[in-house]
Amino acid sequence: MKKSLNILLLLLISLTLTGCKDDDLDPIYDNIIFATFGDEEIFINEGEFYTDKGFIAKDDGVDISSYVTVDNSVDSAFGGTYIITFTLDYQDVVTVLTRTVVVLYTNSSCKIVEGTDNLECYKVWSSYLHTVVTLKIYFNKYDNINSLDVYNEVEDTLALYHQISDKYDNYDGYVNIKTINDNPTLTHTILPELYELIDFTLENQKNVDNLFNMALGPVLEIWHDYREDCLLNQECFVPPMQDLLDASVYTDPLDITLDSENLTITLEENMSLDLGGVSKGFISGKIIEYLDALDLVGYLLNNGESNISIGGENPTKESGMFLLAVTDPTYALPYYATVYLQDGDQLVTSGDNQQFYIVSGTIYHHIIHNVTLMPERNSRSISVIYDNPALADIYSTAIFIMTIEDGIEFVDSVEGLEAIWYGLDGTIYYSENLEEKYLHNIYE
Repeated sequence: MKKSLNILLLLLISLTLTGCKDDDLDPIYDNIIFATFGDEEIFINEGEFYTDKGFIAKDDGVDISSYVTVDNSVDSAFGGTYIITFTLDYQDVVTVLTRTVVVLYTNSSCKIVEGTDNLECYKVWSSYLHTVVTLKIYFNKYDNINSLDVYNEVEDTLALYHQISDKYDNYDGYVNIKTINDNPTLTHTILPELYELIDFTLENQKNVDNLFNMALGPVLEIWHDYREDCLLNQECFVPPMQDLLDASVYTDPLDITLDSENLTITLEENMSLDLGGVSKGFISGKIIEYLDALDLVGYLLNNGESNISIGGENPTKESGMFLLAVTDPTYALPYYATVYLQDGDQLVTSGDNQQFYIVSGTIYHHIIHNVTLMPERNSRSISVIYDNPALADIYSTAIFIMTIEDGIEFVDSVEGLEAIWYGLDGTIYYSENLEEKYLHNIYE
């Protein structure tokens, strides 16, 4: 039995060395042969047993492997990229060879895209931003990206911004929007992330003639309370105009004091902030900054159905583009239009079918005009396409309360901005280049 085992081992060694005889290798110097067996780059699956094929080291046919030091840290239980080094220190000459072993992550949330080497991974979160967030990512399996790490990083971003931008709840260890609104005249020291969000909003709401106003909180609170009373208690009324006018006295954004050096914010008495028309887009921007830094083939981020971000290419389509549906605000159909989006495109929608209540047959939605203090209804919905998710969020919010004519004029005046409207009577309107650049189909 022992003799048979020895013969078997010799046979295995012989087979391993086949194709790597001394005569097949060029000396590295003098008559010194030093080379590794097998490929310079090896791919194995996480959890798969790995045995290195080793090396050959000879001096004019004499084995000198005792002069070689091998550093092999491959741990196939954990995904990652490992480098094995083979160091020959002989005749006062040091030669180093390397082999790369890539332990492919299991990526259990992923599936292979048929006919490709690309993985498609999908994740859903429902605990952040008072909405549902989904993220689909695509990457080549040999690029060895850990989808779990990606999703954990995205979730950390969602969790942070959920807590600092929340106007409904306080969180231990965080000064957030509710903290500021609860005591507006105090000087609050805030995190850099919240400071940046507030500062960005103040600077850019000017671009829409302040039809979006983050300081409109006192008015929005009244509408919110009336909406909740209707939905929860079936007590459905329109707020008295005098109450809205009284609250509007405390909505001047110039009464917000920001200190960039100390990262502080102070409001005037009775003021309150509301970032609902910009925060999801801003947060999407932070997530795509991270995703764009990865070696992904493509991704689709859906932040609450109304904020969609596209990156890279879609490997499931020959065109490489993503086909997106634009929701029908009447729900007579699942969607009334489809558009093609490519790398860097953002699709953001505002409509009267989101956060609304009905009084005497009239819909009262949550987007309030900064001047009339009413939820103006000039269309059922608007979807804008732009390359900046935070600005797209502000644009869609403000344009929705414009007349369609004014909205089209505004959109056509902003380079790179396009939009599609669903009119009150079901008529579809486009900005100047929407149909040519993005539209796939209209459904009636």
